[in-house]
Amino acid sequence: LAHIMTFYFLLKWIPKLVADMGFDASSAGQVLVLANVGGACGALLLGLLTAKVRLIWLAIGAMLLSTLLVTWFGQGQNSLAELSFAAALTGFCTNAGVVALYGLIAQTFPTRVRASSTGFIIGVGRGGSAAAPAVAGFLFAFGYELPAVAFLMGLGSLVAAAMLLALRQLAPPIRTRPQIAPS
Repeated sequence: LAHIMTFYFLLKWIPKLVADMGFDASSAGQVLVLANVGGACGALLLGLLTAKVRLIWLAIGAMLLSTLLVTWFGQGQNSLAELSFAAALTGFCTNAGVVALYGLIAQTFPTRVRASSTGFIIGVGRGGSAAAPAVAGFLFAFGYELPAVAFLMGLGSLVAAAMLLALRQLAPPIRTRPQIAPS
């Protein structure tokens, strides 16, 4: 829920934010496309890295970078090229974090409950996708400027990374092979 709120803040507010920075509507669409292209590249690279790095660490890293990049995006950029670059990098990390969560779900739950668990978790995440634009809208309506709103919304990824670290400490290690009892 927390990371999904960060992710959807970026995706749902980019067109409005870009327009508010003085760029035309077609430029806002271009920035949004680049954020999504960055997200696709982030998902691809994360998938490739899972062969070398434990998924939990990839997820935590992507989420920590998401916090920093959403905050940076909110500082505003001087040109459309800089704004597009910031959106692509931010999309790269936020989407990589989402993809990592799906992998962690698959690793965490036994096969017999994996489908139900995945559906439940995705449903909770959808709550974040619905709440993110509204929460950001309320923050803007209460007079917060973009840098503060981006920082506050970026904290969702920090909270998610902290929760993954906490859960890692509480959960038993994941077994990758079935245990065979000695005869």
